[in-house]
Amino acid sequence: MIKAYFSELEKDYELTFIDEATPLGTGGGLELLKGILQETFIFINCDTVVEEDFKKILDTHRKNGNLVTRITALKRFEIPYGVVEPGENGSIRAFREKPQLSYLVNTGCYLVEPQVINSLKSGEAVGFPTVVDRLRASGEPVGVYPVSQDAGLDMGRFDTMEEMRRRLERDE
Repeated sequence: MIKAYFSELEKDYELTFIDEATPLGTGGGLELLKGILQETFIFINCDTVVEEDFKKILDTHRKNGNLVTRITALKRFEIPYGVVEPGENGSIRAFREKPQLSYLVNTGCYLVEPQVINSLKSGEAVGFPTVVDRLRASGEPVGVYPVSQDAGLDMGRFDTMEEMRRRLERDE
C-alpha cells in the first residue's frame, strides 16, 4: 500500500523500498540498510505522528553526541479511584484520592546514527527498543528529547487515531 501510494506521487526526492524476506522486527529490519544510510536518520513507527521541529531535535541530538535520541511525549494519567499505599501490619501508609501521574512515554520516533545499523546482527529478529537498551547497557550515548503531550500521536488506539484524523484533516 505504501509503495503504491508513493509510486503515484510526483516527487523531487528518491525513495528506496527494501522488503524483508522474513520478519525481523523493528530493529532487525534496519540491518538491511547497511551501506545505504550514511547520515543521521529519523526512524519512526508507521502508526505514529510527531508534530515537532525536527531541526531542533537534530541539533540537540548532535550537541549531546547521541547514537540514538528517543523522542518522548509527556502524558498525564488520572487514576479514577483513591489509591491506598499499605503499610506494615495492615496499616495504611498513605492515601491519595484520584492521583494524576505524569510520565515521559516513547513516541516510537528516534534520531539514529548510521553506526547503529552496523551494530546489528544479520538476520536477527529484534525490536528497536531492545536495540536501544543494548546500546545503553554497553555505555553508548542514548538520549531523550521530550515533546508536549499534544505533539505525539499514536494510531494504535482508537481514541488517539480519531484525534490524529481530525488534526490531519485540519492541516489539509
